[in-house]
Amino acid sequence: MTTKTRFRVFAALLPAMALTVSACSSEEPGNATPVTSPTPPPSSSQGNGPENIFGDLKACDLLAPTTTPKGFDPPVVETAESDNGCAAQKRRYASVSIYLVPEAGIDQLSPGQGTKIPTKVGDREAVEIPGDSGTEACTVAIAVTPNARMTASTSLNEGTNAEACALSREIATAAEPKLPRGN
Repeated sequence: MTTKTRFRVFAALLPAMALTVSACSSEEPGNATPVTSPTPPPSSSQGNGPENIFGDLKACDLLAPTTTPKGFDPPVVETAESDNGCAAQKRRYASVSIYLVPEAGIDQLSPGQGTKIPTKVGDREAVEIPGDSGTEACTVAIAVTPNARMTASTSLNEGTNAEACALSREIATAAEPKLPRGN
């Protein structure tokens, strides 16, 4: 980073730092107390709600059997799409992820920059989205229920959408038999 670039970054951060420093004041005596929101009611324990359609199933348990033999780094928990996600990387090759999404089905999945193509994985309805996050990318999403899905996504360092879709399909196909059967 050049000195000129560093100066611009510092100049851009200066107002934010001033605001942060000025946000606290010693003029009011006492202790700060965080405001707490009301506790939500306990969820239903009836097994058919979105919060437990996947039960104890963990996304990393679905991803590791496919990525580990291919030389990917050990999967790590990720929470961008849901609280039950997992990602793995293989240096200079690809990043892959699986998400178990209990509150949105494949119809609610945004195609991003790609187009949804209806397909099947096993005997389940699914969609494939080549180019969802640009070139060299693909997501395959499997319907678990009308309001729950599993997504398998691939982003290649080099390659084509078709190659990314092949890896996403492989991950989705391996995970599909372990997914719960919806209503």
